Amino acid sequence: MSDSRFQPVHRPSTPPASRRRRFAPGEILMRQGDPGHSAWLIESGDVDVILERPGDKPVRLSHLSRGALVGEMALIDQGPRSATVRAANTVVATELGHETFRRMIDTAPPLANYILTSLLAAIRRLYGIPPCERSEGSGDIRSQHNYARVLNRRPFREGHCFFKEGELASHVYLIQSGRIGIVQGGTRIAELGAGRLFGELGVLLNVPRAGTALALEQTTCEIILRSDVEQVIGTLPPILRTLTRFYAGQVARSRPGHAAKPKAEAMVPHVPEGEMPGEMDDLL
Repeated sequence: MSDSRFQPVHRPSTPPASRRRRFAPGEILMRQGDPGHSAWLIESGDVDVILERPGDKPVRLSHLSRGALVGEMALIDQGPRSATVRAANTVVATELGHETFRRMIDTAPPLANYILTSLLAAIRRLYGIPPCERSEGSGDIRSQHNYARVLNRRPFREGHCFFKEGELASHVYLIQSGRIGIVQGGTRIAELGAGRLFGELGVLLNVPRAGTALALEQTTCEIILRSDVEQVIGTLPPILRTLTRFYAGQVARSRPGHAAKPKAEAMVPHVPEGEMPGEMDDLL
């Protein structure tokens, strides 16, 4: 019998119905700055992603077509829309509503949400979009729904080095109290507090650590093994697994040593042609 520590809670046997909609040329799918209520999977046609700047002309960031998923970032971190998406011609798209999306995240092990929001904050910073940070220290901080199953929580003294830049990755850390500094090339690039995850990129992609992690004060962390991370990813609905891999890849390509920063088109996840669903439920 497999380890059940990271199994999600019960999901309804029948997924909620999806909604397919046709957009006329020039019609807006979502507008920059608005709250996010849904994501859209483009089934046919093309859309333009536009950055609107006060006092200046709008800039077209990308031109997307069949298979692109747009608008999901705001559903994950519940921040405002980062750009406007407009139909370039007649577009048919299937909606993934906020409630459906949040239900997928909320019924998954909490670790999945920490991984997604951590990667997404890095993606937003990469493209100059202010991240919508979670409130540090609010609520229970744990990788599983059942607190009794959290197996490895430890206090660390100020100055403790969790890992060094260039080391191979075997653990992810979830901060429960205290503060962590992330140092890259001798410069501190981030300071993280309670409720933040660190070390996930090396584990997800099996690449060396991108920075050094140091305790800035007395700190308590949950230590999560690579095998547990892999098990959590395996419990996710297909669309969340795809997003996790996609976001991790985007952050990895921004690391030193890569030839160029990803283009704007690359920050939009795509469903491969052979995996396009007949209904959105096929991805849930």
